[in-house]
Amino acid sequence: MILLFRRSTLVTSLLVLQAHPARAQAPTGSIEGFVRDSAGHPLVEAQVSLLGIRDSRSPSQSNADGAYVLRLVPVGQTRLWVRRVGFLPETLTVIVASGQTAHADVALSRHVILDPDIILADPTRGKMGPFHQRMARGVGSFVTRAEIEKRQPSSISELLRTLPGVHISQRMAGEPQPIDMQRSRSSSMQSTCVVQLYVDGQPYPNGNVDDFAPLTLEGVEVYRSASEIPADFRTRNATCGLISLWTRDPEAARRRP
Repeated sequence: MILLFRRSTLVTSLLVLQAHPARAQAPTGSIEGFVRDSAGHPLVEAQVSLLGIRDSRSPSQSNADGAYVLRLVPVGQTRLWVRRVGFLPETLTVIVASGQTAHADVALSRHVILDPDIILADPTRGKMGPFHQRMARGVGSFVTRAEIEKRQPSSISELLRTLPGVHISQRMAGEPQPIDMQRSRSSSMQSTCVVQLYVDGQPYPNGNVDDFAPLTLEGVEVYRSASEIPADFRTRNATCGLISLWTRDPEAARRRP
């Protein structure tokens, strides 16, 4: 009887291990390097993260020397996304080996921002100029900073639920919310497909709209089909719709009335 009990316990333990293979820790490595401007000067407080990986352990911030470190990075090819206020965001492909540290330096180009008082007088100028110009054409759906503050959504996906033609799949709390859009009614397929995502005018591949808090955005523009997408964003991969997020400049925000 004792032998049978031990065998039964062993079999049960093996079945439990086989039922949860995902608990085995996947191999990881790390990435380190420096963030500098185009003149080679170190940039402090630059945000460095992995595209498409929503893990609180991943984001890093450069120190006074411009140095950053990303730990517990999944093995294989990954994409870095580096951004800092006042500079254009940059993406970089890095290959990470198990237990090894890859080195990747990043140079950011300065983003020229006009005086906020000038931008307030003429919204077609500055970083958000193209956004307002496209909104004036009346093609696509637009959500402004004022609307975001009025609605106070808990997430960007919640904000987008109110827009016609946008479908957000239900997922468990904490999981990314996939966003699809119905193809143009003139299409015979009548199917849905994953949309492209842009951030501050740059592609954000494998990312998710909920990587950003609503109150960190200045505006959102949504194009439901290829016929709506303007030339500024039109690429071969943007035929199923596109969402463009525009982040808020903290300095300009503080100076607004």
